[in-house]
Amino acid sequence: MRPQWLIDLHEDFPGSAVVAAALGDALIVEPHEAMMGRWPEIREGRALVGYGTMATMTRLRRAPRLGEAVFDDYAALRCSSYYRHVYDLLGRTAFLVPFAAVPDLPLRRMFDGDRVFLRSDTNYKLFPAGVHTIAELGDWLRIYDRHRDELVVVSEVVTFDREYRCFCRNGRFVCGSSYPAEPYLPVPDHVRAFAETAAARMLAQGSTMVTVDVGVDPDGVLRLVELGGVNSWGIYGSDIADFIAAMEAESLARADV
Repeated sequence: MRPQWLIDLHEDFPGSAVVAAALGDALIVEPHEAMMGRWPEIREGRALVGYGTMATMTRLRRAPRLGEAVFDDYAALRCSSYYRHVYDLLGRTAFLVPFAAVPDLPLRRMFDGDRVFLRSDTNYKLFPAGVHTIAELGDWLRIYDRHRDELVVVSEVVTFDREYRCFCRNGRFVCGSSYPAEPYLPVPDHVRAFAETAAARMLAQGSTMVTVDVGVDPDGVLRLVELGGVNSWGIYGSDIADFIAAMEAESLARADV
């Protein structure tokens, strides 16, 4: 029997509507019901797959038995967790520091320039990731000072001509496309191979399904943008049938464990 899908339809996450339309028989999880911990009734013993916003998938992951629908291990998807496996694939210098420490860092000396890139340690973005001029960074830091006890990534600035999202299972490419802007382009073979290298390294910590975002710089050099999960990550131009098949295969494999 095929797994039962639980989908959180949300206007800010258009991929969920695409997947729901392709399935036709998914159970829809209403956001307000999820907030109250009220979930659809599922027959005992049926394998499950969840897809939707990270907020709803986080709640679903904590629900008794239904949590198996969420494959993503959010702790393992922190930069502070997975950088140790793939740091050489970043292709740039990056540091993890407490948010509160950023104002005291000698950023110009560290990165030999006037700009830096900052992002949160978590995949649940606590603040917008982006490039900042060091001279104007103080005002931005004050705006988000409520996150002063969180870890952040501070890195040198790199530019990409194109980025690709690759869904991988058991270290092998499943589907993907360029992102975030249309037209979505297929993933070239050498980008697939790069993504598989990163995904295979994550198997050591039990991450069997991941997204690998790969950037191509102006010289054609591949760099890892970030690693992510699959239950709350947009599919863009990925083959929907391949995505569904991989998610259901993962669900059935976990149900057999």
